[in-house]
Amino acid sequence: MIFKQTSRLAVLLAVGVVTHALVGCSGTSSGGNGSGGSGESNGSGGTTSTGGATGTGGKTSSGGSEGSGGIHGSGGVVGSGGSSSGGTVGTGGVSSTGGTATGGVAATGGVDGVVGAHGGGTGGTIGGSSGGAAGGAIGHGGRMGSGGAAGAPATGSGGSSGTGTCQKGQVKAAEVVIMGESFYAISPQYIQNRIQDDARMAGSLGASDKYRNVAVSGQNMNYIATTEWTAATQGGASVKDVIMDGGGIDCLSGSSCPTCASTFKTLLGKMGTAGVQDVIYTRYPEPGAPPGSNTSLKACLDMTMPGMQTTCEGSTSPRCHFLDLRPVWKDGDTTDGLHPTQSGGEHVGDLIWSEMMKDCVAQ
Repeated sequence: MIFKQTSRLAVLLAVGVVTHALVGCSGTSSGGNGSGGSGESNGSGGTTSTGGATGTGGKTSSGGSEGSGGIHGSGGVVGSGGSSSGGTVGTGGVSSTGGTATGGVAATGGVDGVVGAHGGGTGGTIGGSSGGAAGGAIGHGGRMGSGGAAGAPATGSGGSSGTGTCQKGQVKAAEVVIMGESFYAISPQYIQNRIQDDARMAGSLGASDKYRNVAVSGQNMNYIATTEWTAATQGGASVKDVIMDGGGIDCLSGSSCPTCASTFKTLLGKMGTAGVQDVIYTRYPEPGAPPGSNTSLKACLDMTMPGMQTTCEGSTSPRCHFLDLRPVWKDGDTTDGLHPTQSGGEHVGDLIWSEMMKDCVAQ
């Protein structure tokens, strides 16, 4: 009897244990469905989901193949909060901003020129995405730009470009000679003075240095080619560059000058033998006040000057540069129709100097 009661008690205890176990399992299941968010084990699972923006939360979600587990998958939306950490990666893009700064420094390497400075700005913009290396390259390009000092103004300042390429100190002031008649001879010598002022500003002429002027008023082309050339070379004086006109007086004396071109060609031959390097021959401005109003003289010059141009441009020793003064001659540049006022001298002098700079004459 006692044995039976003991056995029965053991059976009841066993059943109780099983029942308790079943109840525990049932409690866990309802906790997962009913209080999914509030269950401790699931809440900590949520913590795992939040903490692991990596695929770990995903594993928990896939681990819970139940629909309620899927709800935890939507808890993975918290993972989209992880996109804020993705925002941290975006902040990493700040390093590209740092690249912009670096690009600027690299471009500063091109400090030699204004173009380099502009290039630096452009480099900064590109540097934001290219890491500044491209910006550096542009900076170097800027330095090359300053070497040409075409930039920007580089192209705009063709004269400046000439300055950069002409080697100074090659020609002495006394080796530059001005020849012709009253257009260059009459006092004050506005044209010569303006050329000299331009040359001093460019550093091509000393502060007290002057070119030699052997021009004589009222003289024809033959006188220029013989007497004036003799004066220029007297005593074995060296002549490397010549600025001149000629033929105007011949036209004042007649309707044309059929011998002017051949006389000029003979003179160029003498100059080449003497070692002259460059000749700038200037065509007269339109005669008269206002310019062009002296129709008879204009007609003669229009007939004579093409031959002078052909002769000049055909010379290689010395090199001869034919320079037409008509485009720069304005109302007020002359009062008598022949000789320059101060404004006329400035306009003509600046044009002649620009030609000298372009071809490195008298530098």
